[in-house]
Amino acid sequence: MGSERLSNLTEVSSNVYFRLGDIGRGQSNGGFIICNDYVIAIEAANLEASAEMFEEAAELTDKPIKFLIITHGHWDHDLGVSGFTEKGVTVICHESLRKRYRDESKPGSYIGVKDKLILNDNERAIEFFTMGTLHSKTDLFTYLPEEGIIFTGDSVVSMPGTLWMGECDIWNWIRSLKKMQKLDISTVCTGHGMAAGKEVIGELESHLTKLRDEVGYQVSQGRNFEMTLEKVNVPSKKEWTPDTNAFSDHVKSVYNQLTSDPSETKGTTLHALALIGDHYHPPFYIPPSLEPLLQKIGIPVHFIYDVTKLNENSLKGIDLLIILRDGMIWPKSDSEMEFWLTADQEKAIADFINRGGGFLALHNCTALKNLDNKPSMYREVLGSSYNGHGPSDEKFEVEVINHDHPVTAGVNDYIAVDERHTPIIHANDLTFLTEAVNGDQKSVNGYVREYGKGRICHLANGHNLEVLTNPEMQKLMYNGILWCIKRV
Repeated sequence: MGSERLSNLTEVSSNVYFRLGDIGRGQSNGGFIICNDYVIAIEAANLEASAEMFEEAAELTDKPIKFLIITHGHWDHDLGVSGFTEKGVTVICHESLRKRYRDESKPGSYIGVKDKLILNDNERAIEFFTMGTLHSKTDLFTYLPEEGIIFTGDSVVSMPGTLWMGECDIWNWIRSLKKMQKLDISTVCTGHGMAAGKEVIGELESHLTKLRDEVGYQVSQGRNFEMTLEKVNVPSKKEWTPDTNAFSDHVKSVYNQLTSDPSETKGTTLHALALIGDHYHPPFYIPPSLEPLLQKIGIPVHFIYDVTKLNENSLKGIDLLIILRDGMIWPKSDSEMEFWLTADQEKAIADFINRGGGFLALHNCTALKNLDNKPSMYREVLGSSYNGHGPSDEKFEVEVINHDHPVTAGVNDYIAVDERHTPIIHANDLTFLTEAVNGDQKSVNGYVREYGKGRICHLANGHNLEVLTNPEMQKLMYNGILWCIKRV
């Protein structure tokens, strides 16, 4: 084989090898795990690579290859599968990929993993698990907890220009990378590029998060793809996607996802829909303050940036609506503003709450309707309207004025640095909970009310991450969510 080798092998731990594929010949990375009685091969980039992998395995050990792992069903990872199956090797892959192979009448033996599969090699456990759609719909991970090694396929890459987002789920990709970082990992065997330390997972998560947030900010202002592409600023693109056309494709993929209709919710699990971000409130800081609370309670949340996606259909099957944004969009430029809330959207919100939905109304959502303070259905539902605020760095105390309500249970007075909103109150059935106090200036800071069969909790703070993640504000939001969904 010698100079004809198409890859480099690196022993990343005892009897665990990382295979650096020759991307110029259509090869992804792969590897070998040498067990007591057999070998596990990872990836089958093409038939040429498959033949070479048998030669490489024979150089490493006299044990036969028993299993082939396919990390996902893209051509540069599984084009050489038949080179293994024709020799009796069993393929382990995502269950959806197994079904695809079945439907394509591929010969061979296949094991599909729906959630998790563990092979025990004497004292060593080898775990294969899925995490939903990250890079692809068929992602499968191979994890050796004792060695701290993970084979990720293209869900983690380390070579500039090899990140591909045409099939991804941007939200789940980011969430899964966060979960992955909690594993005991020392070596990441990437899909393309060199093997790397655990830090590569965090670096990719940071890049994808920045990309999502930048696109989301433009979407929240009602902007089309062309203007979004012009406006987004992702400094890390030079490390991950230096090619302009490829970066445009990535922005387009995320843009399409963030402007698509929310998935229909089914089953008995509670669900939340959160409309976030506007011209003055870039949405980057909002999910980190809400997701942990909703995860703790056990409510999946779908964040939306596109105001047109707040409608009757998107509220079907939803138990909790969260809004942190105003009623203005800026689709053409930073100097041309439009109001977006339609009569149909007002009715959809009112009907949703009236039939029993919960509404966590945060910060500036009092300004969702035109700022002329004229009567409206939304104003009638919320019970208050926007009346301005102080500077964004105003320091004031949030005082609990009703200690008997479930929303304020365990909540202490706290200092906030935030916009101090001064809403106008229109309803006479509000239960006031907190007050914002700055010297002799006081304003309503939090209240609850019932509307039809539903519940509304308004909390006025929320202009920045620091105030939203303040422990006392976190308690208020946590309790507020529970009260809105009638858990308390």
